[in-house]
Amino acid sequence: MEIEVTDFNDSESLINQEFRHEWYVIETILTSMPLHLKASSQSGIEGNPIFDPVGTNQFIKTELVKQGWYPNIPIPKIYQFLGKDIDCGKTGILIEFKFSNYPFLLNNVLRSELFFKSKITLQSEVTQLVIIITKAKMFPASNSTLYYEQAVKQLTALTKYKVFDVPIRLVGLFEKIEETTTIVWSQYEQQRSRKIIQQKQGQCIISLGKKQNSRSIIKIL
Repeated sequence: MEIEVTDFNDSESLINQEFRHEWYVIETILTSMPLHLKASSQSGIEGNPIFDPVGTNQFIKTELVKQGWYPNIPIPKIYQFLGKDIDCGKTGILIEFKFSNYPFLLNNVLRSELFFKSKITLQSEVTQLVIIITKAKMFPASNSTLYYEQAVKQLTALTKYKVFDVPIRLVGLFEKIEETTTIVWSQYEQQRSRKIIQQKQGQCIISLGKKQNSRSIIKIL
């Protein structure tokens, strides 16, 4: 895949000074990842290929764990009203995969800000940096799921009024247009299930939508 990043609260300088290796590992995993797709269950487009959040999440997490990252870091009980765990972390970096509904981005940002300012330890480290990974708008996806361009606007508006201070690097997942792209197609136990029963590799071509700002069209080869 291809990636695009937007930095908030001087996260670029922090990464270059303190977390260059950690970012290299993350970047390498993301850019080597095939596009994960599944069949849509939405009425009217049932069976059409759409972005697969579960398969994407699983791939990134598995590869990070191989590189020594900690998965599903428990949130201390005192703060579990904000959620159960954090997707991955290491050496003061928290990584969140945001492929779900867009309002959850703000929950993740505010709880990260709480961890940052309270200096509470997670895996024996205080939070210094947050990396949020999401998909680009170009991919057909389930209704109301967050996309990168939307997240940029949300975090830019919050930064303007200093709503949060924690350094954040926002990462968007993209693919090239009109080129053969490697995919992993996941089949699930049932609609809306998170249990993958089969995965197979293939290829697709992504074309621009018929209207400006519309989702791209994915043709499985």
